[in-house]
Amino acid sequence: MSETQQPEGSFRRVWLLTLAHAAVDFYMLMPPPLYAVFKSHFRLSLFQTSFLPSFVSVCGAIAQPLMGYFSDGRNRLVLAGLGVLLCGVFISSIGFAPTVYVLTASLVLASLGSSLFHPTAGGLVTSFLPGRSNLTMAIFLTGGTFGMSIGPITATQIVERFGIEQMWICVFPGVIVFGLLYLTGRAQPPTETSGSGGLSLKALRGKEIRPLWTLYGISVLRSLTHTGFVSFIALIGASRGWPTAKIGWVLSGYLISSTLGRICGGYLADRVSARGLLAFSNATSGACHILFCFVAGGLTIPTFFLAGFLFDLGITTNIVLAQQIMPRNTSTATGVVMGFSWGTAGLMMPLVGRLAEFASLPIALAGVSMFMFPAALLVAALPSGSDEGNRLKPPDVVKQ
Repeated sequence: MSETQQPEGSFRRVWLLTLAHAAVDFYMLMPPPLYAVFKSHFRLSLFQTSFLPSFVSVCGAIAQPLMGYFSDGRNRLVLAGLGVLLCGVFISSIGFAPTVYVLTASLVLASLGSSLFHPTAGGLVTSFLPGRSNLTMAIFLTGGTFGMSIGPITATQIVERFGIEQMWICVFPGVIVFGLLYLTGRAQPPTETSGSGGLSLKALRGKEIRPLWTLYGISVLRSLTHTGFVSFIALIGASRGWPTAKIGWVLSGYLISSTLGRICGGYLADRVSARGLLAFSNATSGACHILFCFVAGGLTIPTFFLAGFLFDLGITTNIVLAQQIMPRNTSTATGVVMGFSWGTAGLMMPLVGRLAEFASLPIALAGVSMFMFPAALLVAALPSGSDEGNRLKPPDVVKQ
């Protein structure tokens, strides 16, 4: 492939992975607005319902570093396609679940597909255009948030208009995207789609890797807030008298606002202090999430949307900085800050549910939002050179 052809072909693969990311997050954001439906249908307590997002987080997020390690050195386009297929098949089948145990099994299997896709595709996408890593990561993440934004609307509209049994019709986009990724992956030389692999556990304890664990800590604190609101917005909406359709629209609006935040964050990441942007995102979005829990009237939903926008201003910076720390294992690094941190936060959702039962859901969510402030302070522990590295030294996957 010539010099003039390569950027065009690389951008096509970036957009293909972005489409796949939209499909995966479309599927994985269909269940949250239905948790109130599951709670009523299976006669679950609030505490029992809180285990559903925990199972999703554990299987879909904590496993991501292992999935990333597995995919480094293999055909990552094909593996990413397999992840999309698993999500599509098992999320589309939740309407047939006769018991809460079958429902949980479907969510777990779909989550494993998500855990395979995210570090695999996230580590691969920045290798297509190494000199534009922030741009490609912003495009990739925007696809995911777009999928998140239409997933809740689609799920609630199907359930309200046709019944949850008709969720099966959503399987087709996943099958199509899997086919595209599989055919593209099989047509590419192995060195075009695989990373270098070869990571030892001892290397993860090295001094040069310590900033990665700082970023992991920041991601955990951020994820506590995001996971809490996405998981419980259906319940807090129901407590405020919102119908199921309105819950879907509000969650989608929050995620659309997040999409805009990711685009702006990806653009700003090459032009301003990376640490400053991340700290600003943490502090301001934490304040807005807390405010949403207690305001009433016309300011409620705009405040929630603003919180989503401010939250995602810092997400691109967080991931690209992690990839720069481990340039030979970008899928593994992506899995740590995207997945492992989300899963750690997801494990704490039953505690949020228990606190909501003893106090109230707004107080519980305001409590987890407070973690955004120590996340802002932790940014100061990152090396000062990370600002320069984010602008001038994009991650480079070493190919064999």
